[in-house]
Amino acid sequence: MLTRLQSNKLFSKVLLSRYNNGFPNLISGSQFLRGFNEITKHRFSVMSGENLRSLSNCASPRNYRVVVAATREMGIGKDGKLPWRLPSDLKFFKELTVTTSDPEKKNAVVMGRKTWESIPLEFRPLPGRLNVVLTRSQSSDITTGENVVICGSIPSALELLAEVPYCFAIEKVFVIGGGQIFRETLNASGCEAIHITEIGTSIECNTFIPSIDSSCFQLWYSSKPLEENNVRFSFATYVRVRSRTTDNYEVKDLSFLPRMIVERRDE
Repeated sequence: MLTRLQSNKLFSKVLLSRYNNGFPNLISGSQFLRGFNEITKHRFSVMSGENLRSLSNCASPRNYRVVVAATREMGIGKDGKLPWRLPSDLKFFKELTVTTSDPEKKNAVVMGRKTWESIPLEFRPLPGRLNVVLTRSQSSDITTGENVVICGSIPSALELLAEVPYCFAIEKVFVIGGGQIFRETLNASGCEAIHITEIGTSIECNTFIPSIDSSCFQLWYSSKPLEENNVRFSFATYVRVRSRTTDNYEVKDLSFLPRMIVERRDE
């Protein structure tokens, strides 16, 4: 007899397998139930209506982590582009956002339309991840399909990712820009951690984001100083503080942190 968790995971895999183009852009309640009922005729014993309803939503909304590179003044760009060239940072970003502890799952990267358009055409969607693109435009020319979905806002994206099949198929959610999206999410309650590449060299920017709120976040990991293309930088991770005293702080279970960050701190 399958446990409920095993049942849910198996159900999610079968549901996802029905979409030849990868993740569906939208699964309405009626479409979801019709598809599942059709599958059960051939693959599963019939489930009760109550059990089906319990599968329609896992949690709401999803928590997330912010990934950003910024100067000391919290500058993140100039004229819509990164004003530095750091291959090591791009490698770190890819490893951080692609790697999962469960090989059968993927991570999601949430970004605004301008960030999506700034990615060279040959590199988008970002491979190995579910790309969630935020746009309020009703006439967007963004092509949905395998690994690309569109949402109108951060709240709607986090709610979608909390629903079946995403709650079973997506392991971690990363918010990756741009400026307006960071301003909405950086210090918000749903942010569990901030992975920031701290640029130590003075570089001119004209796009800025808020500073990390030290009353909410505590530095948990910082790499040794690095330098590349005459730019000094380091990788740092801040975690949300659950409670704090004058000389100490407490965070919740750190299982939400990527394994690579935990391993780097332990080195």
